[in-house]
Amino acid sequence: MAASAPTPHATGFPAEGRCGYYVEKKKRFCRMVVAAGKRFCGEHAGAAEEENARKRILCPLDPKHTVYEDQLAKHLKKCNSREKPKPDFFIQDINAGLKDETEIPEQLVPVSSLSEEQLENLIKKLRKASEDKIPVLSKEKLPVVGIGKHLCGMATGM
Repeated sequence: MAASAPTPHATGFPAEGRCGYYVEKKKRFCRMVVAAGKRFCGEHAGAAEEENARKRILCPLDPKHTVYEDQLAKHLKKCNSREKPKPDFFIQDINAGLKDETEIPEQLVPVSSLSEEQLENLIKKLRKASEDKIPVLSKEKLPVVGIGKHLCGMATGM
């Protein structure tokens, strides 16, 4: 049976290249990687003796991480938790439905309750609106699509 390597806690030192901050709650050293020549990771740099002059504070956008107080303005511009600009096509609550039942327009009526004259007027309005939005294609303007040796019947009237 091979002997296992001693754990960092057993030796009293953190693993090579890892943070030297001892997390009491977890009963182990922090496992974050440290920068070259540093003893603590960015999260526990406040515990370092050589950096006592710089104070770390919670990020106001996301309190799950900290930032140096003197670099807060720079951090707020690039923090991943900042609110991103919305695209031009975005409309807030477009599919949310009605906010109040009082907003329901009283003009809504079932099509089945319309008289013949009202129904004909509605059909005329719909046709006019669709003609304005969708141009009518004649058979001359339709492309002839060849599939192998056969022609698609779209433009040939088949």
